[in-house]
Amino acid sequence: MRILEINKFNHVRGGADKHFLDLVKLLQSKGEEVAVFSMYHPENRESQWSKYFVSRVDYEKGSFFNKFKGVWRVFWSFEARRKISALLDEFQPDIVHIHNIYHQISPSILPEIKKRQTPVVMTVHDWKLICPNYLLNCEEPYCQKCASGKYWHCLAKRCVKKSYLKSLLGTLEVSFHRWLKIYEKNIDLFLAPSQFVKDILIQAHFPAEKIKVLPHFAHRRGLTSTKGREGYAVYFGRVSKEKNVDELIEIFKDLPTQLVLAGNKDSDFEVPNYPNIKYVGFKRASELEKIIQNSKFVVSASRLPETFGLIALEAIENNKPFLGYKVGAYPEIIKNNENGYLAENRSAFKEKVAQYARGEVSQIKFSGEKFSPERYGEKIIDIFRSLC
Repeated sequence: MRILEINKFNHVRGGADKHFLDLVKLLQSKGEEVAVFSMYHPENRESQWSKYFVSRVDYEKGSFFNKFKGVWRVFWSFEARRKISALLDEFQPDIVHIHNIYHQISPSILPEIKKRQTPVVMTVHDWKLICPNYLLNCEEPYCQKCASGKYWHCLAKRCVKKSYLKSLLGTLEVSFHRWLKIYEKNIDLFLAPSQFVKDILIQAHFPAEKIKVLPHFAHRRGLTSTKGREGYAVYFGRVSKEKNVDELIEIFKDLPTQLVLAGNKDSDFEVPNYPNIKYVGFKRASELEKIIQNSKFVVSASRLPETFGLIALEAIENNKPFLGYKVGAYPEIIKNNENGYLAENRSAFKEKVAQYARGEVSQIKFSGEKFSPERYGEKIIDIFRSLC
């Protein structure tokens, strides 16, 4: 089977990108022929298909011209449509599987794929299909004001980076694509990494028969110790207020265990100079793996309605318990006192973190078979074949 995998980044910037790259390797290991389509970037994985990648846009550090070009690409990209057409002509895939394409690639590629009558599957990694800021984080437990199509709420509340201009752009983007019904018309099947995602998509009027739940997978590292060799706790991911890292720091500042923070830091976030708080910056996969394996446990104070929670899965992957809040899809991964603990409120979270920090927790039972690569590979290939 010839499978075209599409993601805006061909290197690891976040959990969705790691899943995309891991899946490409998994499919290739099963004998499938895989091509990739992405955006050019100097840190990209090598690919024989890179000649078809779209040119780079950088919304954070790019030049004025680069950002101006990126604004138009948010809505539509003639370059992406032209290049995907050329790739499709050469590779002639049996099926196309997309991950995150908005902003850097845009959904302009979808009609070009569908006019060839090639089935398209999309894995839903975040809430961009129904929320201009992709987080559903304006209200607790999660915001649904834009899910019904009333995207002006995003502008009214400055949901995108607390900026009226960025919120206006996000509102216009989602409204334009929803008006075109470009995802609804061109996606044959949405893969939800959790039942939580499927339920919210259905509430947002996506047809249930076009959504299938398929949890992400993890490669087990074969470790047996949960105590860690250096005794610290680790948080990895975006270091930001949105991820509630400031609360995590406040909880750890008086505990006897060091908290290591690994990941890109938002420009407006300052890590205080506390003795037991250590910020190590962004780490590549091999470096991060060592940090996790040497830790006592993995922790996050995020209250965002996570579509899956790859930080929890990577904890399981490395035989480390995960501590967090009972939000989003975490309860579909973490079972209290088996592979970690999910708290209902801050006081319960703080108490459990302190217990783990003091080593007062009994042996954790790890059972990651549900998230094995073999199981995932078999299921996704069966799904692909059913659509071809």
